[in-house]
Amino acid sequence: MSVINRTRYDIYADVLEVLQFYTEAGISQIARRANIPLDRAKGLIHFMLARGLIVKYENTEKRPKFIYRNTNKGSEYYALYKQLYHLVVELIEDETEVQFEIG
Repeated sequence: MSVINRTRYDIYADVLEVLQFYTEAGISQIARRANIPLDRAKGLIHFMLARGLIVKYENTEKRPKFIYRNTNKGSEYYALYKQLYHLVVELIEDETEVQFEIG
């Protein structure tokens, strides 16, 4: 199985995608669904909170104690990330086709 290295921006997008899909989630669910270790997820969540990409709410009804949600800024980041990702994939595919035509 090949290992795919993700940039920090890919990981931010993965966290935002989890929150987009579930609307809200605890840190354990975010870590599990975004495929990152829990200790690293805690640092990422803190970073994303400080930048206004997500918000933290106290969950008084049940566990987990705190839940996280996307902000408008986080949703905008995720949408722009997806657009850029698709553009880069298209460029790579076009470049590969050109190389095969030349070679």
